[in-house]
Amino acid sequence: MQLLTRVPGRQVILAFGLTIIVGALLLSQPVSGRQHRIPFVDALFTATSAVCVTGLTVVDTEKDYTRFGQIVILTLIQLGGLGVMTFMTALFAAVGARMSYHERLGLTQSLGSGKPLHFKSLLKAVLLITFGIEAIGALLLFVKLQDQFAAPDAAFHAVFHAVSAFCNAGFSTFSTNLEAFHNDIPVILIIGSLIVAGGLGFAVIRELADRAIHPRSTLSLHSKLSIISTTVLLAAGTVIFYLVERRSAYAGMSLGDKLANAFFQSVTPRTAGFDTIAQGSLTDVSILIIIILMFIGACPGSTGGGIKATTMSVISLLVWNRFVGRSSVTAFRRSITVESIVQAITVFILASLVILLMFGALMFVQERATPHSAGGDWFVQHLFETVSAFGTVGLSLGLTPSLSTGGKIVIILTMFIGRVGLLTLAFALARLPKRGEIVFSEESVMVG
Repeated sequence: MQLLTRVPGRQVILAFGLTIIVGALLLSQPVSGRQHRIPFVDALFTATSAVCVTGLTVVDTEKDYTRFGQIVILTLIQLGGLGVMTFMTALFAAVGARMSYHERLGLTQSLGSGKPLHFKSLLKAVLLITFGIEAIGALLLFVKLQDQFAAPDAAFHAVFHAVSAFCNAGFSTFSTNLEAFHNDIPVILIIGSLIVAGGLGFAVIRELADRAIHPRSTLSLHSKLSIISTTVLLAAGTVIFYLVERRSAYAGMSLGDKLANAFFQSVTPRTAGFDTIAQGSLTDVSILIIIILMFIGACPGSTGGGIKATTMSVISLLVWNRFVGRSSVTAFRRSITVESIVQAITVFILASLVILLMFGALMFVQERATPHSAGGDWFVQHLFETVSAFGTVGLSLGLTPSLSTGGKIVIILTMFIGRVGLLTLAFALARLPKRGEIVFSEESVMVG
């Protein structure tokens, strides 16, 4: 535990960076390319996308990579997903070691346990939950796919998509992603459920499991906000996508297929990246909603990215409580700490600034590489791509394959910052204030 408390953010960056480099070297070898050797910059792009569980690809995973290359990608996805959850577990344990008894008790309750924090036991629980859910998903997918593929191929496709879905990666061994399954409701629901489970996070899943075993146990405020915000976003997204696309992208489908695809379209922008409908065929309203959902992302401690649903919940509660005249921010008869509010606002602002910076850089390098006529579509495509990369989503309007070398590097950096940057930021924000810090007198500033 003492060693754990000394883990600096640079070790997280180093671990993710080394994994990406090793993955890129393996993917650039002749044994990984099906038709030809994958250029290193493309292999680096794929490795970064896999470790950062994003899903953006500049080459076709099915056609351009051999089974060996696909296994490397699968391994990188699993390492990336586990790395996120393991790091967050280490973060909780490390922070807990620096807290008082009452503060530590509150933290353990948020993890679904009234017992003291032990990193090894938490790590075992993370592994058990991850592999358990992935195994169930793979088995269900295998049952569906065995009629379409030989047993070994069906098993590989099932495992690959189960891992990719739970880790919110969005990689697929099919060239058209999941578009061939747009009318297969069971497959849509299985993949969608895996994405939601991976996006809830270890702490929430553990609390729900404890609640199922002990019905009288109560959920922490974190879990309540995570579940409610996820439910609201999924429900609102489903309704909006159905209403907007029922006579457009979903035209010709049955009512059940329309609802299933609308639900899946609401699930996947929250950092998954799978698609049952080509994103370029969606209306402008849907594109706007997708960008918002990609920016918000999943829940803390999950395999998903974005600023996190609870961050948006805290900011929304802050606005609402101020609107009704309350000085404190409350939810479910609990007051949210000032530190949590400051952290939420900090993450929101920094994420917005990073997106603006990388969006500008992407437009600059792409404009120099491929001059074009000014237009709204070009602007939206690049904004969509940037938010997708930062939120580790993986959705694209078709820009990814045509990225210039400079554009690929910008997106690689954006994916890395979106995944590792926010994690190290979370670690820094979670540290307690230094003792002996000087506090000056307060003075109001006019705003708004």
